[in-house]
Amino acid sequence: MLYLPQSKITDSAETIIAPGAVITAEGQALVRAVGAPASGVQPSMAASANEIFAGFAIAGTSAAPFPIAYEGKVEEFVVPASGIVNLAFAPVSGQVFILDVTTGAAIPVTGGVTVVGNVVSGLPASDTVHITYKYALSAVQARARQGDVQPGGYSGAYVGQVGLVKRGLIFTDQIDMSVNWGAATAIKLAPNGMITDQSGSGAVINGYVVAIPTQEVPFLGLEFSAA
Repeated sequence: MLYLPQSKITDSAETIIAPGAVITAEGQALVRAVGAPASGVQPSMAASANEIFAGFAIAGTSAAPFPIAYEGKVEEFVVPASGIVNLAFAPVSGQVFILDVTTGAAIPVTGGVTVVGNVVSGLPASDTVHITYKYALSAVQARARQGDVQPGGYSGAYVGQVGLVKRGLIFTDQIDMSVNWGAATAIKLAPNGMITDQSGSGAVINGYVVAIPTQEVPFLGLEFSAA
């Protein structure tokens, strides 16, 4: 989804959805496939450089356009002597990033550091850490977070079109939560309409990070242009 209070959209339009494509969230990265005969956009698919970035999905309805399935969260801890902290929710596998604020270094979730359920073990005692992660929402949590979904579903789906943000500043949670966004030197397309950093294999987006996810606003801020 998008965090609109801090987003500043300077260029947007309605566009056709490619046949068979399904938009599942605002903030998804939308592309045109190189050489594809069908018109319209679709979520970035295979993290391949063979895609043309078109912009980010937006619906702009008064009610929630899509039911949200996942949400990002950032938590801060002073690690106790045990080296163990308990997160509020169980992260999605592979969607955890840990920053040791005391040393300024990223802590890989490998070797001695483990995440089992909502328990993170093997952290350096007495250090302050920020843990950024993505977790699955229950139906009750999703409704509490965004309210009711638009009755009958998103109207654009019936006519095969969706809003497209082509330039501006956006805050999106459709990102790889496991990367160190504070050290990102590039923004690349990833599968399922997500974006990742320079470590990915998708096409590069013309833009840069202006804000990383925080406890208050767990969204990534991007200044970008699809042109």
